[in-house]
Amino acid sequence: MGNQCNHAEINDNEFKSVEIEDESDSFQVYKFDPKIHFLNTSDLGKFQSLESLNSTKSQFHDRVKKVPFNLKLHRKRTLHYESIHDSQVQSPTTQVSDYFEYPNGVYQGQLIDGKREGQGQFFYHDGSYFKGTWKNDMANGLGKIKFQEGEQYEGEFKNDQQHGFGKYISNQLKYEGQWKENLPSGHGIEIYNKYYIYEGEFLNGMKHGKGKIQWYKDDSQYEGEFSDNQINGQGTYYFGDGEIYEGEFKDGNMHGYGRFLWPNGKKYEGNYHMGRKQGFGKFTSKDKVYTGEWYDGMYHGYGKLQNKDKVIEGYWEKGVFIK
Repeated sequence: MGNQCNHAEINDNEFKSVEIEDESDSFQVYKFDPKIHFLNTSDLGKFQSLESLNSTKSQFHDRVKKVPFNLKLHRKRTLHYESIHDSQVQSPTTQVSDYFEYPNGVYQGQLIDGKREGQGQFFYHDGSYFKGTWKNDMANGLGKIKFQEGEQYEGEFKNDQQHGFGKYISNQLKYEGQWKENLPSGHGIEIYNKYYIYEGEFLNGMKHGKGKIQWYKDDSQYEGEFSDNQINGQGTYYFGDGEIYEGEFKDGNMHGYGRFLWPNGKKYEGNYHMGRKQGFGKFTSKDKVYTGEWYDGMYHGYGKLQNKDKVIEGYWEKGVFIK
């Protein structure tokens, strides 16, 4: 008789509303999608099914092009010294204005002993263009390269690679910060036009370490740890509607121990599993408190539900009180 009475109380609107109100936090963080780096323009903005930030392994070298010097694969042809006047050929340095042919383009600039050294510019057969400092026949120091499609990089080079501090710009993507061997590594700022701005650490072209990202669409933000271009570890997610989650993440999901806060004062503190409340946790609202076990976002297992004048304690199954 007592169990029947309790069961009836649980199913009235007063107690059922707990699950209904609370269900809104049981979802994956579907806000952040680095995959939009690589979608066609017509596909941009697909935020509805973002399960993993590394599903495409969005390393920067898929988008940021390596400098096509290519001299390790193609030996340069004999330079056209016949086009240089005798007065121009001086040792040890000769500054020339003539053009010299290479397998992948044409060079104009300074030479030492037949090697590019000093200031010079290189015109590639594919329409790309580099201007900057050369050393040991390679781009070393400050320079600027503009690619055939209009993308460009300006900054430091080392042995024909983007290395050091530099700025990359394309039609929709901007990155400014540290580079290592043609990939963003170290601290940097990435702006994806109309979608988000990220400032933080990179490793091998991926977001990795401490960082902060803000989405323009709904003004939501995340600040915390990243690994392999995924939200992973400890962090805080500020939703555009004022909700806040602080705690552990795994692959872009609320996962592990965390706390979810609503603007109206509701709060959940406890365990999550892949975006849903699971394990032990406590949910508190203005007039209700549930403390106990959860599964798949619902009361499940042993728990206690109470308001100002009612207390129900016992076993639950998928949100329904059993005994």
